[in-house]
Amino acid sequence: MDEITLGLEWFLNPDHVPFVVADERGYYEAEGLDVELWEPPEHHDTLEMLAAGDLDYAITEPIHLVPERSAGVPVTGIARFLHTRGGIQYPADRGWESPADLESGVRLNYPGAPGPGGRRMVAHMAREAGGDLTADEIEPVDRGFYHTDALVEGDADVAFLAFYNFEIVESRHRGFDADLWELADYGVPDFNQLVLAAADGTVEDRPDEVRRFLDATRRGVADAVEDGEAAVELFFERHPELRDDDPELMDEIAAATREFFTPDLSQDLEMYRDLVAFCEELELSDGPVDVDEMADERFVG
Repeated sequence: MDEITLGLEWFLNPDHVPFVVADERGYYEAEGLDVELWEPPEHHDTLEMLAAGDLDYAITEPIHLVPERSAGVPVTGIARFLHTRGGIQYPADRGWESPADLESGVRLNYPGAPGPGGRRMVAHMAREAGGDLTADEIEPVDRGFYHTDALVEGDADVAFLAFYNFEIVESRHRGFDADLWELADYGVPDFNQLVLAAADGTVEDRPDEVRRFLDATRRGVADAVEDGEAAVELFFERHPELRDDDPELMDEIAAATREFFTPDLSQDLEMYRDLVAFCEELELSDGPVDVDEMADERFVG
């Protein structure tokens, strides 16, 4: 049995239903794999750990993969398993119609604050909507990934990057009327996706293992789509602690997340090309990236 470690992009949550299902139903074992899920202490740790050989595979978002690759970190996207909706989370009662309505001094919660990335992307969306907001006019707020808390508690006016299946579901569950200005509607490549990544050396030296891992994972994703209620139930049977704080909310998040899994595992190469150019334009990366080197499709065809 080959033991492999999969680094999560965040804490364990319903995005990861397919991996738990693949494990519980013996799909990994049938491929000769023993898969351990690992939670990172920090959201951005996994790709550098992957390149260093401390992890075998990792889940990440394309917006992180592009700058890491441009900085010379030898990691490659090998499959996409989720494509959700995301963008700027905003209170629906402010009378705002688009990001163009955001004004100088607007308070933005985003992971990585006060770094420039979140502010630059939100300012770009505002300008695409016809506004004139600049990144320097945005006040950064650091409540991490607690976007809804930041808005409800009055610490921020808007939040980025928020996802429909988490923050919007959570907001409405809590009686807070929030909505999304989505990336693709305002000139940002639709990187609201979760992809599996591997170090270049793993892809080249262990292709059989990569294929076995993805074949088993594909079965788990298919189950999450085709037999979603049972898959979610299995997930929470293994991790009941995730429902301790608010079982109803977690059930709502899981039900919403089921709609966004992508069972064919194919990656959106055109989005990657657009994202590479976008990251260069906004100086979110160190330079150009060869998409054919960053996204390997050989294992999902």
